[in-house]
Amino acid sequence: MSVRRPRRKFRRVEREYVVDYVVNKFPNRVKAYFNLRLGAPPSWVKKAYPNIPQGYFRVWQRYADAVVVTETAIYLIEAKVHNIKVGPGYLLEYKNLVPQTPELRPYLGRPLHLRLVIPIPDPWVMQTCDQLGIEVDIYQPEWLVPLLKEKHYI
Repeated sequence: MSVRRPRRKFRRVEREYVVDYVVNKFPNRVKAYFNLRLGAPPSWVKKAYPNIPQGYFRVWQRYADAVVVTETAIYLIEAKVHNIKVGPGYLLEYKNLVPQTPELRPYLGRPLHLRLVIPIPDPWVMQTCDQLGIEVDIYQPEWLVPLLKEKHYI
């Protein structure tokens, strides 16, 4: 019998969490991408491995938990259940990669919103996000509450 490590459980939970969020918060979305690879691979990687097919470079690319396109905007979403303080940094890094992402080119005329989705408020993270122009949405679906209690977050 194998025992699952908590870290993997959280990774799976965060994927469920972001899908649940997008489905419930953006019912009229034009397009939604999950785990979308952003931008191009770093130039040093292409230089170091010139004969490798383009698809192999994806491991070096960053990816967004979700990118949602609406009629009026693009939402770059980082959803964190655990270790939420890293979310704003990821969003700032990803922001500059959006224009280089082929899947998003048709929508680039729309305003870009950076959004951190978290299940419980964290005053320091929220203050940082406010200073950086990152939207914060507190989203706590019922199915997540037992896990939050188990981890003593609530």
